[in-house]
Amino acid sequence: MSSRTGGAMRLTTTSGDTVPERLVEELREQLRGPLITDADQEYTEAKSIWNAYFEKRPGALARCTGAADVATAVRFAREHDILLAVTGGGHCFAGTGSVEGGLVIDTSAMKGIKVDPSGRTALAQPGLVQGEFDAETMHYGLAVTGSQESYIGIGGMTLGGGLGWLARYRGLLVDNLISADIVLADGTLRRASLEDDPDLFWAIRGGGGNFGVATSFEYKLYPQGDCLAGLLAFPVAETGEVARRLGEFNKTAPDALTTSFAFLTVDGEPAVGLGYVHADPEAGGEEAVAPLSGLGRKPLLNHVGRMPYLAVQRMLDDNTVAGRRLYARSFHFDELHAEALDILGEGFTTNPSALSLVGGGLMGGVMAQLPPEATAFPHRTGYLVSVLSQWEDPADDAANVEWTQRVYERVLPYTTGGVYVNHLGDDGPQRLHDAYGPNYERLTRLKAKYDPQNLFRVNHNILPAS
Repeated sequence: MSSRTGGAMRLTTTSGDTVPERLVEELREQLRGPLITDADQEYTEAKSIWNAYFEKRPGALARCTGAADVATAVRFAREHDILLAVTGGGHCFAGTGSVEGGLVIDTSAMKGIKVDPSGRTALAQPGLVQGEFDAETMHYGLAVTGSQESYIGIGGMTLGGGLGWLARYRGLLVDNLISADIVLADGTLRRASLEDDPDLFWAIRGGGGNFGVATSFEYKLYPQGDCLAGLLAFPVAETGEVARRLGEFNKTAPDALTTSFAFLTVDGEPAVGLGYVHADPEAGGEEAVAPLSGLGRKPLLNHVGRMPYLAVQRMLDDNTVAGRRLYARSFHFDELHAEALDILGEGFTTNPSALSLVGGGLMGGVMAQLPPEATAFPHRTGYLVSVLSQWEDPADDAANVEWTQRVYERVLPYTTGGVYVNHLGDDGPQRLHDAYGPNYERLTRLKAKYDPQNLFRVNHNILPAS
């Protein structure tokens, strides 16, 4: 039961009219979980989102306990013409897990998980974050591709594609999705799988939250032991040389090995860093990574060692922290162009915030065995790269946004045009087309089939085909 402190109800319709309090109270009574408004003490914490740059004030948040609550909230929003947003783990560059004046469906309390060790599957709810999911599956020595940070929610990550340290080794998270339960725009619950509803199943594997609210996921799992992980760094002046050599190395890298690059500061000096994870050290891992230390003239850092998979998943947790302000531009390279990395390195040295990040990682491997049209997620080869400004003071907004856009525009000629939908910020509509490439038109037709009124539009929105 919420502790009431007084204050006005501020849930509004899309036309700006205030929703009558009696209707809000009716919704409160229909939900098993709490309905939180600005009259409740927990509202300030409940409305907070990971990226403070996009923080909003929703009219109400329905903290759902199961699919029935989700369906109730969806029907309420549709019947009363209320703008609807959905959040789970809360991690989102674009802040689309909240909405000004509207209703937020919050699935963060839905954290159930059941692992079948013999069948190597897991049934999980969308409120779980990656670290919680991994802890349960790794108890049985099993894992599936997840994010590269333990605090990211599995719900949005799955619906957007699911890239992580195991993607080259085991495929994308959407490649290992067996089924999902989805509450559609009409409030009905639908099971999406190859057998039950193949169109919906195809769409949710990369199409984001455009087609409904996921209330459970079923995944394939794989045996997973310790990993071999390392970090190297070379002077930033060697960026071009390191890029050429790393690009050649990656052409024959085993599927179990994922490499990444990022710019960082070592002893006060800018450097180009190389990170890597070999997911199967027993299969020649040390021999496979040995050439990496020779990519530059003399490493400023050269750390390598075996790590439990759970520790690997936490390696990058401190890079981004909830509550900071972030602004991102993401893109793909087909290869590591020395000139492009020089631009990124130069950009890193001029950033207005020491918290900002510039880097990318290798794709391909097992994920590239499927064609682009196999799932809604199409981009399976090359490198995923991001320029991510990160700062804390709102007074620094303009400088950081300008820096991000400037670096992005300089490197744009070297990109493929593709982008990972989960890494989009406030990019324009064209970038959504870029995210889905040849799959975009099919997605618009399926949007018209499952959500013709575009109820689920507070996201990277795919418009229904007319």
